[in-house]
Amino acid sequence: MIVTLEGTLVECTPLLAVVEANGIGYELNIPVTTAEKLPAPGRPVKLHTLAVYREDSQSLYGFASREEAWKFSDAG
Repeated sequence: MIVTLEGTLVECTPLLAVVEANGIGYELNIPVTTAEKLPAPGRPVKLHTLAVYREDSQSLYGFASREEAWKFSDAG
């Protein structure tokens, strides 16, 4: 299980972040509350993550704190 992701923030929108770590770009779905706390692109970032696997999809969610990730997983 991927629980954190640390690297360089490549791009960010209010609902999506791309983090590059060791040459691999990871696309993460993020809440607006996390987007507001992210640094500018090109800066280091660490996100707490939650991977969701479904029959027809795989998604990686990123959060500014572990508590936000727990709340999201409890709500799902």
